[in-house]
Amino acid sequence: MDYRGKAVLITGGASGIGAAAARLFAAAGASVAIADRNGEAASALAQELPGAIACTVDVMNPDDCLAMVDAVRKAFGRLDCAFNNAGITEVAPLKGAPLPETHELPLDIWRQVLGVDLDGVFHCLRAELPLLLESGGGAIVNTTSLQAHISYPRTAAYTAAKHGVLGLTKTIAKEYGGRAIRCNAVSPGVVDTPLTNQVIHQPEYKDMLLAPIPIGRFAQPEDVAKAVVWLCSEDAAYINGAVLAADGGYLA
Repeated sequence: MDYRGKAVLITGGASGIGAAAARLFAAAGASVAIADRNGEAASALAQELPGAIACTVDVMNPDDCLAMVDAVRKAFGRLDCAFNNAGITEVAPLKGAPLPETHELPLDIWRQVLGVDLDGVFHCLRAELPLLLESGGGAIVNTTSLQAHISYPRTAAYTAAKHGVLGLTKTIAKEYGGRAIRCNAVSPGVVDTPLTNQVIHQPEYKDMLLAPIPIGRFAQPEDVAKAVVWLCSEDAAYINGAVLAADGGYLA
């Protein structure tokens, strides 16, 4: 796939799936904007990739998202692909404490998870769509999760947010498909990333999480990133409003 002359924006781009996607897009010739709340990590990765830029952004802040896209406009003059990937689970704000039952979930954690995982995607889309339209169209991929389709106990906020992202993806696909903007989602399975490895390798969880995966291993970030790069490419030109499960067969 040839991305020469294309500009790509990735949120949550400094680590995990986002960083893997940044490297793959850059290897295919794209100019990449790496946006992340961890600005130092984003800058470090950008220095590895030819022509890449870094943006410090909190996707919960709509002004940050507008500034992020303005930086892309100034650096590249266009936007062709947006990968809205920034996200958290309840595990992060709870800082290792046990997941509470839903009726005991603190409201601030509910708001934080929804604020990043759902509001954040909306804030990014709201900022990205005008530049995509100015550029003559393009492709958007939003990161959902297995939990856009199923759920686990004690994950009310994350599950609600990811179901919401799936609905938002379909809305954008319907609304903007006629203006040459495709919008799809990728649903990663259990991926070995900095966001998850504090849980998935614990003995009490590992076997339980591996059991439903026919391939028999956790995904690596590159497994999902390759699906994203394909969804943004011309090879997927007729794919719009779809959700691609990169889950090793879990949902099957």
